[in-house]
Amino acid sequence: MGLLTATPALLDHRLTVIDAGPRPGPGAFPGYRIQSNSTGSDFFGWVDPAGPFGPVLDDPAVRRLREHRGAFDLALLAGALDRFGDRLATLLPPDRLIREDPLAHVTVDKEAIGLTLASGRRIDTRALVLALGITEPAHDALAPWAARTIPSGRIVRDHLAALPPLPADRPVRIVIAGGSHSAYSAALVLADAVDAGRLSAEVTILHRGPARLFYPDMDTRAAEPHDRLEAVPDPARDICPETGQIFRYSGLRHRARALFREIAQGARQGFTQRQIPAIDDAAALLDQADLIVQALGYRSRRLAMTIDGRPWDPAGGRAVVRPEPDGRIPLPAGARAQIFVMGMDPYPYDDGALTPTGQYALRGGQILAALARPPAAGQPLPLAEPV
Repeated sequence: MGLLTATPALLDHRLTVIDAGPRPGPGAFPGYRIQSNSTGSDFFGWVDPAGPFGPVLDDPAVRRLREHRGAFDLALLAGALDRFGDRLATLLPPDRLIREDPLAHVTVDKEAIGLTLASGRRIDTRALVLALGITEPAHDALAPWAARTIPSGRIVRDHLAALPPLPADRPVRIVIAGGSHSAYSAALVLADAVDAGRLSAEVTILHRGPARLFYPDMDTRAAEPHDRLEAVPDPARDICPETGQIFRYSGLRHRARALFREIAQGARQGFTQRQIPAIDDAAALLDQADLIVQALGYRSRRLAMTIDGRPWDPAGGRAVVRPEPDGRIPLPAGARAQIFVMGMDPYPYDDGALTPTGQYALRGGQILAALARPPAAGQPLPLAEPV
């Protein structure tokens, strides 16, 4: 939704939106019963008040989010995105907003792009933007303990209902493998359950690298004590050039940050955190665990793709589809298809890079530039034409 709300000129073309869910906009956010690692004021500053999405800025659900200065329940973001989705539905002809029929296969022949949906419906298009999101598959490093491992997203979504049957006669031994936002989101669910008397547990959080903590500026960081697990920022890489904030995107914030500091100071009984070179180095601990929470990162959500008659993986066997400098997915040598990517990287913004506003505007401009070029003979009009 960020791309369209930041680049409404895309609506001037023959745009078709394909959404796997029943409503465009909120995506998976309604299912995540946790707080954000950002502030509400970070959102929708890229929307032009005078543009087609401008009226939505005055919606109460959107204003509640944008006026929120601290961490917020992700349900608040879902509600705001839902309003923008409603607005999008009024701006597109009904047959160009496809719901609950996800994209299943992409076929490219020279510059022509053919889409096949789950229902079997086919669409030909001159340009495609893949915004398929991310997923959390089982990690190979935890394969020996797979029977006792669940992904962090399951706890974040379902809380204690995600847990399998566990010992009731002693504290449950839980290991969280990973030290990212998702790790501490899961740890917060467990900590809240312990505080409420609904869980007795000993929780260990395993970091594979130094922990990044958000700071508003270097002066604030210099004034605070630091744990040995905490990462030292590189000024050339880890400081936002626009705001001076440290680990602006990757750093733990709000309650997650507070939990890290609480554990580091020994003030959270039953919780410990440590750094290990690799998961195998904690094999003895994992062997003894009743439950392992996997928080080792996400992958781009993939779909089948054929380019000029051959199967193609735009991630090149890696976890994440990273765009080329022109915003397109990596393509085989000689391929010229206009396939762009947005929202398929779990960590799309480097701490020292453009803000989301800048990223949306950049990608939108790249897509518009591609559409401005005359189509080859026989190509469908931009962006999409059902067949």
